[in-house]
Amino acid sequence: MILIAFGSNLNSKVFGSPLNNCMEGIRLIGENFSVSKVSKLYETEPIPKSNQPWYINGVVEINTTLHPFDILKKLLILEKSLGRKREFKNEARIIDFDLLCYDDLVMKTTELELPHPRIHMRSFVLKPICDLDPAWSHPIIKKRADVLLKSLSNQKIFLKKT
Repeated sequence: MILIAFGSNLNSKVFGSPLNNCMEGIRLIGENFSVSKVSKLYETEPIPKSNQPWYINGVVEINTTLHPFDILKKLLILEKSLGRKREFKNEARIIDFDLLCYDDLVMKTTELELPHPRIHMRSFVLKPICDLDPAWSHPIIKKRADVLLKSLSNQKIFLKKT
């Protein structure tokens, strides 16, 4: 299972709202990879907590034979094409794509860590994963997504009405 998280909390000049940015992001991912599933979309508070606008978040499952580094490279190009600028850590953004996992692969380099190092601490990632497969198991922690999600009940997440 190859999972990519997406999120947005800034308006863009081209697509408008964070919801539209995410919809365009899903479309672009579909043009570059074979998308097998798309989660529901959620409105979530920024983590770490800040005065930033709330995010729209979701997860897509893709099928590809590309190496994880090649997936990451494509995702960074797609972010840039949608207007993403990277200046500060945890800044508000037009779009964000994160490669969450690549099957059960465990790796850590300066460019990429799989599974994503904070996947188990973020309800805005785990809830959409549960939409796709609640039995997905973290390859290091060895706990299911639905079990990990229950431990994060203090994080606010709302189903986005589209």
